[in-house]
Amino acid sequence: MLTSGAAISAEGPVVWADMTCDYVIIQLPEENPDEAFGLYKAKTKPMPKVGDIVEGDILAAFDVEVTEKTTGQKHSLFHWANGKSRETLVRHSPVQCASRYKK
Repeated sequence: MLTSGAAISAEGPVVWADMTCDYVIIQLPEENPDEAFGLYKAKTKPMPKVGDIVEGDILAAFDVEVTEKTTGQKHSLFHWANGKSRETLVRHSPVQCASRYKK
């Protein structure tokens, strides 16, 4: 469930990224296991890549600003959805995402 309200900083690793469609999946903090992952559309380039640890209001609805912890690179994302598994969000990513079809 996406919520709006005061910004609360959290961090999570990028566990999936598709450069063909500019979408990433970030593992969310463990507070809610039913929504363990978030699907985001990168609004800026370069976009986060797999293995990056990002910090920011990743639980916020809609527009999210994050910072990659190692490099300090800032990214602007749009929060699309949350899901219980990474695989579910990959399957439900936009059809133009080439890696959604990889086994």
